[in-house]
Formats: sequence, structure tokens, C-alpha cells
Amino acid sequence: MSKMIEAPAASAGRRQPSRRRNKGFQETHEVLIDTAVRLMSEKGTEALSLSEVAREAGVNRTTVYYHFDSREALLAAVREWSANQLAAAFAPSDTAENRTRFITRFVIEQPEVIALWTEEFLASGNIGQRYPHWDALVEGLRTQLRESEDTAEIDAEGFATFLLTWAMIGPRVYRSSVRPDLSLEETVDRLSRTQIAMLRLIGVTPGR
Repeated sequence: MSKMIEAPAASAGRRQPSRRRNKGFQETHEVLIDTAVRLMSEKGTEALSLSEVAREAGVNRTTVYYHFDSREALLAAVREWSANQLAAAFAPSDTAENRTRFITRFVIEQPEVIALWTEEFLASGNIGQRYPHWDALVEGLRTQLRESEDTAEIDAEGFATFLLTWAMIGPRVYRSSVRPDLSLEETVDRLSRTQIAMLRLIGVTPGR
């Protein structure tokens, strides 16, 4: 899972690999995060422990502690990983349709991870320090909004907030409370087409 997007090298609250650490270290690091994400999805965040991650990943506890010195450090890494997955919805690496479908599916399939990141998102403090893609998102939106007189007065930071809120919460609300009768594929299709159509109405393409 963590191979979907390459995470930034730095992350608060966890030990960082030095330049001398090899590819094997990074691969193990990703496996541990993958395992933590899977366990959170299966059993919930409260049940997550370093011991269980070690057991499920097939490594000893010493190896886990070499990467994460505490449960909180592991959760910080998962939050960073999820932030990078969310950033895929606003990055110009694929079509707007594919990016939107990806993020909608991710939010629905990873409720525990999204809940963890949402809690961080709602906390007081500078969002740019917890979501490293924030400034780029805001500046990209500001540039596009200024291209038309109809959208020039829209606050870019406010619009970015709405987009992130939609991305993190909208799919879960729709899936759980609005149309629980739909299949996952139908839900992803409907929400993705709706979001793209809404953005096109004002001429905005996140990550353009």
C-alpha cells in the first residue's frame, strides 16, 4: 500500500534513515507501515501495537523499534502515509478522473486511517506542518481561481479546506448514510463524476 506514493523523507516523531541505510531498510520500513495500515483496517486503531506489527510482518521487535521508537511514532508515520495518499487527488501525475476515483476509493476502504488523519487535521495548529502538500495545493488553486473574473474572489485557502473536507469525509457520509445500498464501484463512480463536474463548472482542476 505505501508504495502507491513515495513518502517524504522527513517525518516528525520517528527515527529517520541515514543516507548510509540501504534499500532493504526502506523496504522494511514500507512493509511495517503497510502492516500497520492493514491491522488498523481489520481491528481498529486502538488494537494496534508494535508487537503485533512485528508478528504480522514476520520480523522481530528489535527491528520494529529500529524503525519506530514508539507506537506513537508508528501512528505518525501512518498519518504521513495517508496524507500522501490524499495528496494523490491533487497531484498532476494522472488524469483528474483517475485521481478522484483513487482518493474516493481510498477513503472508503481505509476508514481507520482516514479517521486518524482527520483527527490530526481538525486539531489546532499550523496545517502546513502536518500536511506538507498544503501550500502547493493553495497556490495551485489560487492561480487557477484568478484566471476567471467569476472565481477571482474565491478564497484559495477556504476552497482548499472545502476540497480536503470533501475528500476525507464526503465519501464516508455518502457510503454510510446517503446511499448504503450502492456497491463500492457504483459509489466511487457517482462521487467521482459529481466532483469532477462540480470543479469543471468553475474551471478548476486540482494539481493542474
